[in-house]
Amino acid sequence: MTKKRIFIVDDDSLIAKTIDMCLSRRGHEVKVFHNGVDAVMSLMEEKPSSVVLDIRLPDCDGWFIAKVLEKLGTAGKVPLIVVSVLDPDPKIIAEVRPYAYIHKPFDMGQLLNTVESSLDEQETSVVGS
Repeated sequence: MTKKRIFIVDDDSLIAKTIDMCLSRRGHEVKVFHNGVDAVMSLMEEKPSSVVLDIRLPDCDGWFIAKVLEKLGTAGKVPLIVVSVLDPDPKIIAEVRPYAYIHKPFDMGQLLNTVESSLDEQETSVVGS
């Protein structure tokens, strides 16, 4: 398995640390951001393999970050996995097209499997290109 860079954007430090620990144990490089500004600044400098994104952040709406991915030309190329207590808005989902939408509280195994399958699909689509 190739080491992948995964961004976690979640203001809940316990959730972010737990996801970080689990993905790091699977051999991935993980970067954690607790606010949208830091995540956006980093997205402008580097391209992650996947993004795990909370919608309710202290400084901006997580959908704003999804739209930044689109503006940077990485939407659809970088799988976006949304984790949120909010119910998905069908209009926004259709616009942003996340790879997955997982409700909090979530099962860690489900999240990890979703991240891994997003990375597998991404690798397959690159090889098949």
